[in-house]
Formats: sequence, C-alpha cells, structure tokens
Amino acid sequence: MHLPRAVPRFEHRLAVRLRGMLPLYTRDVSESGFCAEMLQPMKAGDLVEGALLLGDEEVPFQAQVMWSRRSAGERTRGRCGVRFVTIGEDFQRRLGAFRRLQGRRLIRWFT
Repeated sequence: MHLPRAVPRFEHRLAVRLRGMLPLYTRDVSESGFCAEMLQPMKAGDLVEGALLLGDEEVPFQAQVMWSRRSAGERTRGRCGVRFVTIGEDFQRRLGAFRRLQGRRLIRWFT
C-alpha cells in the first residue's frame, strides 16, 4: 500500500540553473525538493548546486538527487527527483507567495 507524501508537491514549471549544466525545468516543487525533466537525468546520489527561479527571484540551493528515470535508453529525456540539502531560510515564505500568485495545483501523488 502506498502512503501520501509527507510534504505535498505542487505542479509548477520553474527554471532551475545548475552549475555547469544547461537550465532545466521543474515538473513539481515542494518545500523539500523538486522533480525536474532533463535531456540526460543525473544519477541517484549526485550532489548538485544551483538556483531555483521563483518569478524574478533566485533562490540558491544545494541538493541530492534521490532518484532518476530515463524514458528510453542512456541518452534520452528523463526525470529526476531532488531533495534540498540546504536552501535559503526564507524559501518557504517565497514559495508560498509564489503559489498564491500562480494558483495552487496540488499533485496528489503517492509514494
């Protein structure tokens, strides 16, 4: 039986800048991490550093890739799930303000 996530994720397409990589976009975002779509997903366990763009504001973070799925083959589009290790103290406030402006589209995914 699958249980609901501990932290709800919301469907928001935000730009993410990672050091040394092309910009990518989130599929969903929560206070603890995000899911991103990429041409070549990173490997589980990789540590990443970058910035999440909330409107006109950049929020720097450090995170760990928790899972990665490729669509078909080694060099094809896929997704990865990222958990924040460190992120700005006011991220929760900024994310809440961003959601109020954009609308809340809660994703009721189960893990």
